[in-house]
Amino acid sequence: MATLEVPTTRFAMEALMKSTEETPVFPVTQLVVGPVPRLGFIVMRPDFLSNMLQSTEQAQTGRTYALTPVQARSLVEQIQKALAQLESASHSGGPGQRH
Repeated sequence: MATLEVPTTRFAMEALMKSTEETPVFPVTQLVVGPVPRLGFIVMRPDFLSNMLQSTEQAQTGRTYALTPVQARSLVEQIQKALAQLESASHSGGPGQRH
């Protein structure tokens, strides 16, 4: 399984957790993703921060989710659309992360 370390900054995580008071938001610190060919699934486990005082080393281990190939493609498409919108807003002076 592949592990993706998600770069985060303390400031960005605190802002995220504070700005979404109506809907709880838990910043992802790491994603573990891999195929299970014998079952025809892709598994995904997002590890996350459950409070602003945690460091990335103290992240909670998330649940492991199984996705069908159709669900995985749909998730990829949805993430790509959201990323395009975020990048578009970032380039037009709206909120967003800049590099």
